[in-house]
Amino acid sequence: MMAADSAAQVVPRAEDSLRVLIMTPTGRDAALAEDALNRSGLSTFICGDEEELRREVAKGAGCVLMAEEALPRDRAATWDDLIGPEPAWSQLPVVLLLARGHAQKDLALLRKFEKRPSIGFIERPAQKRSLVSALKNAIDARRLQYGIRDALDALQTANRRKDEFLAVLAHELRNPLAVICAAIHIKRRSAGDDGDKMLSAIERQTQQLTRIIDDLLEVSRISRGKIELQKERLDLVSLVREVFEDGADKLRGGKHRKQLSIQSTELFIDGDPVRLGQVFSNLLNNAAKYTPDAGAIDVTVTRDGDCAVVVVKDTGVGIPPDMLTRVFDIFTQVDRNLGRAQGGIGVGLSLARGLVTLHGGAIEARSGGADKGSEFIVRLPLSEAPVAPNIEPARDRRERRASHTKVLVVDDDHLVGKLTGELIASFGMEVQVVAGGAEALEVIPKFQPRIVFVDLGMPGMDGYETVRRIRQLPGGDSLFIAALSGWGQAEDFERSAEAGFDRHFVKPIKISELENLFASESPT
Repeated sequence: MMAADSAAQVVPRAEDSLRVLIMTPTGRDAALAEDALNRSGLSTFICGDEEELRREVAKGAGCVLMAEEALPRDRAATWDDLIGPEPAWSQLPVVLLLARGHAQKDLALLRKFEKRPSIGFIERPAQKRSLVSALKNAIDARRLQYGIRDALDALQTANRRKDEFLAVLAHELRNPLAVICAAIHIKRRSAGDDGDKMLSAIERQTQQLTRIIDDLLEVSRISRGKIELQKERLDLVSLVREVFEDGADKLRGGKHRKQLSIQSTELFIDGDPVRLGQVFSNLLNNAAKYTPDAGAIDVTVTRDGDCAVVVVKDTGVGIPPDMLTRVFDIFTQVDRNLGRAQGGIGVGLSLARGLVTLHGGAIEARSGGADKGSEFIVRLPLSEAPVAPNIEPARDRRERRASHTKVLVVDDDHLVGKLTGELIASFGMEVQVVAGGAEALEVIPKFQPRIVFVDLGMPGMDGYETVRRIRQLPGGDSLFIAALSGWGQAEDFERSAEAGFDRHFVKPIKISELENLFASESPT
């Protein structure tokens, strides 16, 4: 097999991944080596220069057989210069044939290259049996590397399919949740005391379902590096106090003895208040979940050097020693088999660890063992106190409420559209509901809405095409158009913004989001 003939081969064969690439200073030496190796059952390819070697390595190779004289003379050369960059799983084996005699060897260059893993040296004249054995061992090592590559590829494929499944699952669950949430809000306005209690119970459970969906997606985003923190200078003391008093529903609903101890009046950090609120809400709900009603939950906020420290301590079921290192792993739950588990799917602590890590902090769990309580310690780096800005007094929302604003809802799901329309109408808006993009284009010139909510996953004309066509209507550029969808991944937000939406709301839309939107005379 001559180099010129092989170089013309564009599509690599299946067996190329185990070839021996030969590089010697003369074509005669390469041909002799190729003949000897082929007769021993090894597939070979002769490379005429470094460029061809890099090209063939990229196609696939089991190992490289190289004469010392073929090494680059430049002392600054690296293995990447010689064979090209390698992926993380790869360390292409190299067998280097050393020159005859000590005086012929470039010892400085050899010392540099011998530090590379997966390299072997054979001094000439080499016995054929020894050379073939060394090359076969190198190819066996390469097979193991290919096994690692395939396992990593399979893991990435599984992770991608998991993320796709979670996104579809979230979308499918959010539509019925949107119906339930809208029905609760509408019904609450006419419910008596007994009805209000029942509605409150339904509302709490619906919020719990929504939080489980959001937590699953958040953990997935963190694992893929898709979370972007919206950091600002904030007072951690105020944030923890707010979550302790109002932000953890299981803590509020329980009968535990609760205490908040704050040893510093203010502790400023650079953080995302929403994400950190999730962290402490998850820790407090976790403590309430695994602590009997007669137990105690203590939260302490202190300063330790250049760090703020938040400790959540309970007298609950505790954590067995063998679980302390695993308690932050996703889908891990303590005490599942002892009949005391209080629901959940084991994502809250994993999410907390991921978010704390993104803030440059650390979280650890401590426990004396089963039935001896737990302690979760969060450390976050401190920052300087912010300069107080000049803030105009906020006007009462009720003074700014834009009553009787015309709102159009576009959703192919009849029940979702109907109840979304009724929910919006309960804010004093004039609402019309249509089942698709084509109907919306017909209705808008007559109805002349100011705000339009559009579902994304509609058959025929989807939400993206719908908003593009609405923008082309006379006055379409001045409309406030919001996507209202069960799709809530970061890429979904980016795609809706590119299509021309002003906002992207995830189902079920929060009542507070609607209040904020309708309170402004110019929605933004």
